[in-house]
Amino acid sequence: MFIPIASSYSEELESLQLEVKYTNGDRRDAFQTNYIVYQDFSSTPFLEKKMDANPEILFLPENHRYKIEIFVDGLYSESGYVDLKSTPEKLDIHIPLPGGIQLNVFYDDGETPVNNAKVILLSKNGDQLGSANTNAEGKTLRYWLQPTLLEDDFYKLDIYVDDLLATSIKNIKIFTGTSVSQKIIIPVPEVVEELLTFRLFNTNSQMILKSDGDYSIVLADKKLNPLFTSSLKDKGEIYFSNINSGVYTVLVLNEGKREYTWNSTPIAIFGNQTKFDLYENDNFKPIQKPISIPLKDPITIPLKDPITIPLKDPTSKPKIYAPSIKQYTLSCNCISFRFDDVQDFWLNNAQSEVLKQFSENKIPLTLGVAINVFQFDDKLIDVVKSEIKKGNFEIANNGLDHLTLTESDDIEIDKILKESQNKFKKVFNVTPKLFIPPESIFNDDTKQLLIDNGFTHLSSSNIYDKPPYPLQNESLYSFPRVASTAFFDPSQQRFLGIPADTTFPILLKSLKENGFAVVSIHPQEYSIFKDGENQNEIDHKQIQELKKLIDLIQAQDIEIVHISEIDQKVSKVPISSDSTSKSGDDIFPTWLKNNAGWWRDGFIDNDTFIQGIQYLINEDIVKIPPTSQGSGGSEIPNWVKNNAGWWADGQISDDDFIQGIDHLVHLGVITIGT
Repeated sequence: MFIPIASSYSEELESLQLEVKYTNGDRRDAFQTNYIVYQDFSSTPFLEKKMDANPEILFLPENHRYKIEIFVDGLYSESGYVDLKSTPEKLDIHIPLPGGIQLNVFYDDGETPVNNAKVILLSKNGDQLGSANTNAEGKTLRYWLQPTLLEDDFYKLDIYVDDLLATSIKNIKIFTGTSVSQKIIIPVPEVVEELLTFRLFNTNSQMILKSDGDYSIVLADKKLNPLFTSSLKDKGEIYFSNINSGVYTVLVLNEGKREYTWNSTPIAIFGNQTKFDLYENDNFKPIQKPISIPLKDPITIPLKDPITIPLKDPTSKPKIYAPSIKQYTLSCNCISFRFDDVQDFWLNNAQSEVLKQFSENKIPLTLGVAINVFQFDDKLIDVVKSEIKKGNFEIANNGLDHLTLTESDDIEIDKILKESQNKFKKVFNVTPKLFIPPESIFNDDTKQLLIDNGFTHLSSSNIYDKPPYPLQNESLYSFPRVASTAFFDPSQQRFLGIPADTTFPILLKSLKENGFAVVSIHPQEYSIFKDGENQNEIDHKQIQELKKLIDLIQAQDIEIVHISEIDQKVSKVPISSDSTSKSGDDIFPTWLKNNAGWWRDGFIDNDTFIQGIQYLINEDIVKIPPTSQGSGGSEIPNWVKNNAGWWADGQISDDDFIQGIDHLVHLGVITIGT
C-alpha cells in the first residue's frame, strides 16, 4: 500500500526498475520478498509492498532520493539507494546468499530418533515458511532461508508428535552461505516407563470395582485398532506400563465387549500425566489441536560444521573440478574394540573375563574410563597397567564421571579435562590422547578444548558425529563407534546381546564407507541378568559371541588396532579407474562435476546444464528416485544450483546432488523420456 506525502500528488512520477539479486549475481525469487521505500530522509515509510515480480517497476515522484529496504522470509536482508530524477532508473540490490538447515529430532534420551514428527518452520512474525515430517532417522528435509543478519532476527520451530505440540523453539539462527545440521532433543520420552493408572466412574461418580463386572480398557490407534489391553484389578484400577509416547483412543470393555456408555476418548500419553479418570457418558473433553505439553525446555545441539558457499569471482577462469572417480581411496582396513564403563568393584568377573579374551590373545583393546569410578580396585587396575605396558591395552579419557560436558561452560569443561588427565597420570602413569565424550555428546567448543589440552583423538557415536571422518592431516581425529555388541532395552532395563553375525556386516559397511570401524562393548552384556539386575556371573554365551566376532574379523585379514592407531595404519587402496563412479544406484560420468561447478560459477547457462542432465537421465546413465513429472516452465530454485556447486567441491554427497535433480524433474524443468 502507498503511504504518500501529501504534496506528492502534484509531482511528476518516474519509473524505477527494482531488481533483487544474491551476492553471486543470481536473481532472487519474488516469493516471500517484501520491500519498504523511504523518501529523502524521512523515517516514515513512503511505500510498503510485497514483491509481485522480480524485477519490478515502481512509479515514484521524481527529484527525490529513495532508500529501499528488502525483506525476505520476514527478515531484513539489505538496503539500496537511488536518486530519481526525470529519467527512468534501475536499482539492483544484492542480498546475502541463503543458508541451509536440516533438523534432526530425537526423544529425550538424545539417541532415539523421532519418526514422522511434523516440523513447522515459522518466520519471526509467525508466518509458516515450510513444513516437513521426519524420516526414520529423525531428519527433516533441508530448509533454505535468508540469514538472520540482525541481532534480534530469528526463525521459530513447532514440533508435533501425533498432532500434539511437543515443543516450540525460538532463536533459530541462519548464517550466510552456510549449511548446518541441528540436533533437537524434545522433552518427550520414546517410551513412558512410569505406571499409567486408569479408574472408571459410573454416572453417579462412583468408582467401578472388580465386583461390578469384568471391565477392561483398550488403548487403540486413531482408527480404533487395538494396541494395548489391561483388565480391572481388585482395587478398581487398570494399569499399563512401557507405553510408547503418542495419542491413543481409550475404549472401555465389559466382558470383552465395547461399553458405548463410555465414549471413545483420545488421550495424550507423553509422560507428563500418569493418572486418568474416565466417567460414564462424560469422559474427557476431546483433545483440541494443538495442545502444548508443559515439559522442560528442548535441547538443541549443532552437529556438523558449516559448509561455506564459494562466491563467484567475475575475473576468474573456469576451475577444473575433481571428477567423481578417484584413482584410490584411503583406508585403515582396521577395526577397534572399545570397552566402555570399566569401573571399580563392579561385575568384576565379567570385566575380568572380557579383558582376558583380549590380553591372552594379544588383541588390542581401548578402555573407556571415567576416572572417578576406576581408581581404587587395585587388582583390576594392576591388570590394566600391566597390559598397557605390554602394548595390548590403551586408556581413553571418559571424563571424571558420566556427566555430559556440554551442560557445563568452557571454563568448567577445561577444568574437568585437566583434573581428569592429572588423575589418569597418577593412577595409570599415562596421559590419554583419546577422549570419549560422556553420553557421546560434544560440540565444536568441546573439540577445541580437547585440542588445547593435548588430545589428538575423539571417539563418540555415529549418532552424534556424522561423516566424513578424515584419515589424514587432522589436529583432532574423529573415529566414532559405528556398532555395538548389545543394545539397551528400556522396557527390561538391561542390555540384550546382538549376535556376531549381525554386528559383523555393520563393521564391514563402515570399513567400505569410512575406511575403519569401531565397535563398543560393555561389562553388563557379559554378566548374567537375574532378579532385575546384572549379577557378578559370567554370561558365557555372550563371551562366545565376542570370540566369534573376533574370529570373523581375523578370518578376513582385517587388523584389530587401538582407536588412536587408526590414522597411523592408513594406506591408499586402489579403486576402479573407469570413466564413472558409483554411489548406490547412481552413476556419474567424470565430466559431470565440471558442468555442475561451472554452472554454479556462471560459466555455463541453465540450458546447457539442464540438457546435459536430461540426456544422462533419458539414457539411463543417471538414475533418480521415482517422482511425478512436472508440467515445465518453472524457475530453477537457487538452492539447486548451490547444491550442484557444493557437490562439485566434494562438500555434499551424491545423494544430496540427486535430490536437487529430482526436484527439477518434479518442477518440470527436466523432462524424462523426451
